[in-house]
Amino acid sequence: MYRTLIIFCIFFAYLPLEAQDDYFSKEKLTKDIEQLRKTLVSIHPGLDYFTPKDVVNNMFDQSLESLPDSMTRMDFYKLLVPIVDTIKCGHTNIQLGHKLWEDKKDKDKPLLFPMELIMISNEVLVKEDFDIGDHTIPKGSQLISIDTIPVNNIIDKIALYNKGADGDNDYPERLWATAGFTGGYARFYGLKEKYVVKLFNSKLQKEQTYTINAIPQNALSKIKKEEHKANSPVTFKTIDNGSTGLLTVSSFSDKSNFQKSKGKFKKAFKEIRNKNINKLIIDFRNNGGGAIKNVKHLTRFLLKDRYLIVREATVEDDFKEEKKSFIQGILFSLAKKEIRGDEYILTKFSKKKVKPRNKLFKGEVVALINERSYSAAALTPAILKDKERATLIGAEAGGSFHLAFAGFSKYVKLSNTGIRIRVPIIELEFDVRSDLQDRRSGLLPDIYKTYSKEDLTNDTDTVLEYAVEYLNRK
Repeated sequence: MYRTLIIFCIFFAYLPLEAQDDYFSKEKLTKDIEQLRKTLVSIHPGLDYFTPKDVVNNMFDQSLESLPDSMTRMDFYKLLVPIVDTIKCGHTNIQLGHKLWEDKKDKDKPLLFPMELIMISNEVLVKEDFDIGDHTIPKGSQLISIDTIPVNNIIDKIALYNKGADGDNDYPERLWATAGFTGGYARFYGLKEKYVVKLFNSKLQKEQTYTINAIPQNALSKIKKEEHKANSPVTFKTIDNGSTGLLTVSSFSDKSNFQKSKGKFKKAFKEIRNKNINKLIIDFRNNGGGAIKNVKHLTRFLLKDRYLIVREATVEDDFKEEKKSFIQGILFSLAKKEIRGDEYILTKFSKKKVKPRNKLFKGEVVALINERSYSAAALTPAILKDKERATLIGAEAGGSFHLAFAGFSKYVKLSNTGIRIRVPIIELEFDVRSDLQDRRSGLLPDIYKTYSKEDLTNDTDTVLEYAVEYLNRK
């Protein structure tokens, strides 16, 4: 169950500038639409879950009927976006095909939007104090426009490119779009040496306009790489005078240093035992997901009986006819599977239950979730909720309580326009009670609490503070 979306660095791979766009004939566009339809309808494992296949097919038919004699790549992209969006699957997304950098030397030129942003209650805010030389733009300042374009219009456009939300909850798409704003902006509005930003200054309490300089791609990549190296995906510390443990899980990914998660979980729970801690908060906020095996490594310390993580995993039968990558071909051929109707059942998920650790944590558990808790980061607290092992505090997650269309994905490059579609291959049905909550919602918290604008400006976290108070009351 690998992360969708939304890793910030990949946002810099493409640049859809209409000024550079080619025109494509109706004949070529028709072939691309039919290519996309064939792939989505035949191998996407979840078209009948949120949106019936006939609805998707009708949208394809309407797009074919509305085709003019020619279209630019950008206009064609806009035509396809509603089709992909109606599937309501966060692991399915559409990518444009323009390269951002024609020459490697261009990556040293300051051309990218430099501010790190965050969305809170639909407001786009400056995430950290931003130095512009003679003074500082304070964090928490609300961004209003960039080069006279309202920032909400920009976010809406980027959000259609990014997903990170299952079902009817589309707010997470705006959050992920804000988190990856730099690349998303370049993709739709181009590269610039300077940006004119209008904002409401959080300290001066008035609107101001600034001209800010761009940042080079290589400099930004270096910053992200250093942050990635310094920040472990699994960290543990004690809070509330040492009486409560805080386990922060920022990713379940298996890439780079993330593969050390198993040992970090083991070390954290050893410290919990040694310090006789009986209250634990696990923070899954802003976690985009990752590998199921890391879900297992964590939950083995919390659940006392043998359990399944995924009740059933299925792949559409038509996938066997699709062109696969070398690795996908090997894994698919070696996977233990059974045929049921027009789909394969991957039996390894449902045949062998997970054995809990001998040294379990038996104390009280709170799990923190928010709109950017997605994929494996929704699955894990969903299992804890289903087993009545944790109280969930926060906001509705971007990921589903019931299932994910994830695992391996097929990347389809449309033959003529070069637009790419990411299509998940596997339907992973979580081993949770089907009637516990509405299937069209994301994972719902037991207690609704959200991080606020005041938290950002005051360096506080009232959601975490509430969790500590809740555990102390219990």
